[in-house]
Amino acid sequence: MLGILCGLESEARIARRVSGAVVACAAARPHKARDLARSLVQSGATRLLSFGIAGALDPSVRLGDLVIGTRVVSPAGAWMCDPAWGEKLASTLPFAQRGGVYGSETLVPTGIEKIALGQSTACAIVDMESQCAAEVAAEAGIPLMVLRAVCDGAGMNVPPVVMAAIAEDGTIHVRKATAHLLRHPAQWSDLFSVLCGTGKALGTLKKASPALRGS
Repeated sequence: MLGILCGLESEARIARRVSGAVVACAAARPHKARDLARSLVQSGATRLLSFGIAGALDPSVRLGDLVIGTRVVSPAGAWMCDPAWGEKLASTLPFAQRGGVYGSETLVPTGIEKIALGQSTACAIVDMESQCAAEVAAEAGIPLMVLRAVCDGAGMNVPPVVMAAIAEDGTIHVRKATAHLLRHPAQWSDLFSVLCGTGKALGTLKKASPALRGS
């Protein structure tokens, strides 16, 4: 059984299209992601997939690009994604790239920080759930994979309102986001860029999701 770990409800809705999979949404909270990944294993998952949107660390990775993970890196360690699974996905998703994934416990907010992180880790993208899936997959002795689409380029800033707006169930709390922006109007421009990128990334995930059936 495939267990799919997501960060946002919009990602989880796409993942739920995969028949036979069990899906969990961590609301971009790594501590919750670890607990949910363990719950997926307890529910019978024999493989774990970190699925959703991500930020680019490599400037050559563009908005909407799909990345099949080769490895996951975090301050706690490094884990390899399953090679055979990765090859199978690559064969069915020829438009996807292969690359390393950095799993961060916190938002990496600025383009300067993202590019520096990419240079120091040689990772292509960053998200906040992949290290959790990797840790739990290693604990359980089951295969790991990451499939992520890019919502913010390496040089783009991700404003604090993004995290402030994510509710406990992974949905976007519009009223809370609006209140935050009224207090910090300078974040509007960066938010608009991220929202446009998120739309592209979610479109890519929808295009890619059929490849997960029987992957």
